[in-house]
Amino acid sequence: MDHNSTSVRDVDASRVLDAMLRNAHRTGGESSKCYTACAICACPDIHEQVNLVRTWFIYLLWPFTAGTHQPSNLISGQATPTINDTYGSLLKSGFGINFQQVDRRDSYKCVVSGIWDGPYMPAGVDQGVVTLIGAHILKRAVGVFTMDQAHTAAATWNIIQHYSGMSEETIQNMERLVDDPCNGMMLQRDIHDNFDKLKIYLEQTERENEYVVREVRGRPWIHPRKLVDKVITFQNHDVSTQDLPLPNPHCIVLHAGLS
Repeated sequence: MDHNSTSVRDVDASRVLDAMLRNAHRTGGESSKCYTACAICACPDIHEQVNLVRTWFIYLLWPFTAGTHQPSNLISGQATPTINDTYGSLLKSGFGINFQQVDRRDSYKCVVSGIWDGPYMPAGVDQGVVTLIGAHILKRAVGVFTMDQAHTAAATWNIIQHYSGMSEETIQNMERLVDDPCNGMMLQRDIHDNFDKLKIYLEQTERENEYVVREVRGRPWIHPRKLVDKVITFQNHDVSTQDLPLPNPHCIVLHAGLS
């Protein structure tokens, strides 16, 4: 894909379909794989396949990969939206996640590297000053829509539900979920940037709240390299935030599948 493009014309349809099918099972299990395969098989014509990719790209992949919010006019119900139109329509102002609570929950450390958040670094720790960044596991664009964009919301939520295997109840609470602490964690800047761009992801293990740090192929995204394949376990480290939920496994698995 041409990252400077503002339409979906430059997307390689075959690569998107292959990637969606290849990652379906680990994202949502057998039902996700079946949904994806059936959707592809129902589009034998190349033009139908391109339209399928356009739908998936605009309403699922793009909200996860859009880098900046660019203002736009509302999307017409009849027109095929551009990438920037769609991303612009998905955002609205809101209070967002309380990352001060998340920082306390995560012990003022990057959950991947263990680096301390500078202002809370204990005396005597041999580390440079680093300011951690609160990361949304699922971007707010995935779940927060303007009220007059019901068709956009319905399309995105429908695809997420079938591809991720999320329950209908979770989907209905998506707007609350994206601004909940369970959708947040603390990361150092370089890891945050690559996690946000789907270059780094967390692979779920069979143990509750345990994940393996992974990176996508292409180049070494994680530094230092000893963090690759590191096993991390989420836990609440602060008594005052004991009721604060840990990162939601459904959100993490969906992020990993799209990575």
